[in-house]
Amino acid sequence: MNVEFSRLQATTRPAVLAHLQILNDEDRFTRFGLEMSEAALADYVDRINFNRDIVIGVLYRGLLIGVVHIAVFQHEGHPCGELGISVDSFCQGKGIGRMLFDQALEHARRRKVNRLRIQYLRRNGRMASLCRGLTTHFAQDGEETSCLIQLAEADPAEACRYEMNDGIELFHADAAAARAHVLFIHGVAGDGWQWRENFLPYFARHGLSSTALSLRGHGGSPPRANQTLRGYEEDVYHVLEQLTDKPVLIVGHSMGGFLTQRVLEGNRSIRKASLICSVPPWGLLPGTLEPVVEFMGDPLGKAIALQAAEGKPAYVNPDNISAQVQVIGGSRDRLIPPDVVAATARSYDTEAVMIEDAGHAVISSSKWQAVADQLLQHLR
Repeated sequence: MNVEFSRLQATTRPAVLAHLQILNDEDRFTRFGLEMSEAALADYVDRINFNRDIVIGVLYRGLLIGVVHIAVFQHEGHPCGELGISVDSFCQGKGIGRMLFDQALEHARRRKVNRLRIQYLRRNGRMASLCRGLTTHFAQDGEETSCLIQLAEADPAEACRYEMNDGIELFHADAAAARAHVLFIHGVAGDGWQWRENFLPYFARHGLSSTALSLRGHGGSPPRANQTLRGYEEDVYHVLEQLTDKPVLIVGHSMGGFLTQRVLEGNRSIRKASLICSVPPWGLLPGTLEPVVEFMGDPLGKAIALQAAEGKPAYVNPDNISAQVQVIGGSRDRLIPPDVVAATARSYDTEAVMIEDAGHAVISSSKWQAVADQLLQHLR
């Protein structure tokens, strides 16, 4: 049986839900440890954070026949995860669950997840078999088994502080005798974890403290009653006011780049900014909306993309920005293509920096360090 494994994105929510819906009652019960109604399944899938979590699917002839989901969270400054796995009943007994489980462990190690927690019912012999032979700690509570898998020792250099400040999730990396502070702003359907995973520890090792926020309605930040671009701008202003060490550099990705430009208008205290695959100063035009909505693949992303295209605020005047602006793009970005990146750079009298073979999600890809090194160079 020839199968393929793939890291799943938000556009696959319908396929993930369909896979869970066709599980028989016993498989569904052992997967979740409780009865799950159709509404509960739909709610579970809607809540998967494809940006922060590790979600891997196994496909047979294009059909999704198995999914492993590691919900990633921070514990004592380090990334940890909780794992759940399911395989279609007609594909069980063929070793697919083991291969999917091994794929999940490999992805978790690459993402620097230190520990995995797995909870399963005692009668779930398949899960018990998967956990054997690993560096594990088991605990039994009635019919439920709790398994803790140690993937790696926590690296103090990778630790970050977590904070909830007036409903806004913040991640901080503190460098000893820091020479500057950097604020990172994510884009549509992203969150602060995109920066926490690689950028914050990397900058700390280079003597720079940094902070990444999750705008309200993203990551661990509860949503407002009405999500608007103006509200996100207020979130950034709030964080800037709360930071003891004021940033000398603001870095924004995609919509976060547009927010960065809005915050810089008339602000002379921030000396430098970096825009990564950023919405240009003239905003999203209606002609660019369709690929944005298609790419987002979830209700939140679509709603914000619509707001961005209809715009309030709709544009930025570069003449009102005194900061030195760096503009970075990806050569394979379909959302903010290279010609738009180049036009943005011209608006700020600079040359665009293009990361070769990189798409829109460059900050979460294998190309992240190439971006980080450009940011460090901009700070010199």
